[in-house]
Amino acid sequence: MTPHGSRRALPPVLLASLLALVWHAVLFAGAELVPGLDAPHLTSTLVTLCTLPVPLLAAAALGNWRSSGFAPDRDRPRAVAVTVPLFLVSLVYLVPGGIEGGGETLLRIAVFCLVVGLSEESLWRGVVHRVLTRLGRTPAAVWGGVLFGLGHALSGLWFDRPIDDTAFQVVSTAAFGFCYAAVRFDLATVWPLVAAHAVYNFAQYASPGAAPWPVQLAVAAGFVAYGVWRLRRLDRTAADERTEPVPQPS
Repeated sequence: MTPHGSRRALPPVLLASLLALVWHAVLFAGAELVPGLDAPHLTSTLVTLCTLPVPLLAAAALGNWRSSGFAPDRDRPRAVAVTVPLFLVSLVYLVPGGIEGGGETLLRIAVFCLVVGLSEESLWRGVVHRVLTRLGRTPAAVWGGVLFGLGHALSGLWFDRPIDDTAFQVVSTAAFGFCYAAVRFDLATVWPLVAAHAVYNFAQYASPGAAPWPVQLAVAAGFVAYGVWRLRRLDRTAADERTEPVPQPS
């Protein structure tokens, strides 16, 4: 990683890829080293916790935690408004069959999903997003989605998941990552995205079964559409600000 203040910086996509590879290397090492536990989801939670220092150390190396999205957001109404659709999409998985499992199981799922949301958003919409913004809004969102999807492909291969499931997950997570990266440009912080990510994952883990693939494709298309819409609104806002007349002194 290029230290803060260095004159020569690595290309944004290369640096973002390296950050993702380090995060996944820690994840895979944790999966090998953390002993399996009988409690459902507890092992996965501990393994994911091992990855949390990666984005935190990367943000410290880059300097200025606020630029990486770790500071609280002072514009809360705006943060709530742009993230509402990210919360509502979870209903797609919850409405048909509700949630399944006892209180203790659901609590473990909730903690696991919160840890995943915290670690992944700190990395992808935190330090990786900060690095990719040097490309401009739309390229940064596209690359953020592509790399997020490829990261899930890497996990699928490492954990020996079925290739068709992995391929489908790459498409859906790439759309998810693109949308979240686009919305991140509306926010000064990652925290609303951490919450939305956790709720989205919880809805899938706690639902009785996987949603039919047409539903999942529709959700992926919705993510892309919302991301494109947010980026276009930002572009129009920026264009309007550039064309506003400059007040003349009286």
